[in-house]
Amino acid sequence: MGISKGLRADIALILITIIWGSSFTLVKKSLAQASPITFIALRFWIATAVTIACMPRSLLNIPRDTFWRGVTLSVLLLGGFVFQTLGLRGTTASRSAFITSMSVLLVPVLGYVLFGRRPRPQTLAGVMLATGGLGFLTLERLELAFSYGDLLTFLCAIVFALHILCLGRYLPMCDFRQLLILQMAGSAILCTLLLPLLESPFLAWDLTFTLYVAVVGVLSTGVAFYAQTWAQRFTTPNRTALIFSLEPFFAAVFAYVMLGDRLTVKEWVGGTLVIAGIVTAEFRRTSGGVR
Repeated sequence: MGISKGLRADIALILITIIWGSSFTLVKKSLAQASPITFIALRFWIATAVTIACMPRSLLNIPRDTFWRGVTLSVLLLGGFVFQTLGLRGTTASRSAFITSMSVLLVPVLGYVLFGRRPRPQTLAGVMLATGGLGFLTLERLELAFSYGDLLTFLCAIVFALHILCLGRYLPMCDFRQLLILQMAGSAILCTLLLPLLESPFLAWDLTFTLYVAVVGVLSTGVAFYAQTWAQRFTTPNRTALIFSLEPFFAAVFAYVMLGDRLTVKEWVGGTLVIAGIVTAEFRRTSGGVR
C-alpha cells in the first residue's frame, strides 16, 4: 500500500523542522565568526548555487508571472530573516523565538482576512494549544512590556506567515522548482544589496566556519526550502505552520544532545502541548467536515 502524497508532505515538513532545530546550534556558533546579515547572505548564495546546479533546466523559459511571484516570495523570505535579526538587538533570544513562532497563529488569521479561508474549529483549537506550548518552550519568563525589538520580531512573524500563505497560493500556478530558485537567488541578491545599510560586516573565515556555513547553506536552506516548496503542493498553509511549530522543541532536543543543555519540565510540557495541538488540528468530523 503506497504512502499518500499528503502523508509524504507531512513527513517532509517534519524533517524540515528537525533540520532547522538541529542547525540552530550551528548558526549560533557561526555568528561568532560572521555578522548576522553577512551570514544570511552567504547561506542564500550557497543555497542558490546548489539549487541551480541540481536543476539547471529550471532556469529556462521562466514565465513573467512566475518570475514576479518568485520575487515576491524572496522579499517575504528575506524580510522575515532581516526583521528577526534586527529585532534580536532589542529583545531576548527567548522572546524572539516565541514571537517568531507566533506565525503558527498568524497563518490561519491572515489566511481568513486576506483570502477568505475560514479555518476549521479543530484547526483553531490546535493552533491555540500549539501557541501555548511554544510559550512554555521558548519564554524564560512572562513579560508584558513590548519593546522595539519585540515589534520588529512580530513583523518577522507576520512576514513568515505571509510567505507560507503566498507560497501555498502560488504553487498551483507555477513550477515549484522555478519558484524555489527565484526565492533563493532573489534573497541572496537582496541581502547582498542591503548588507552595507544594515550592518558593518565582519567575517573570520576558517575551516570550521566553512563547514558550518556549508551545512547551513546546503541542508538548512537549499534542501529545506526545496522540501517545503515541494510539500506545500499537497498540504495547506495552516497545516504547514502547525508542523513548523515543532522547531523549538527539536532545537531544545538537539541542544541537549549536542551541547549538553538540560531539558526542563517546562520544555517537556511545551513540546507535549505543541504535539497535542497538531493532533487536535487533524481531528475530522465523522460527517466529513471541510478541511
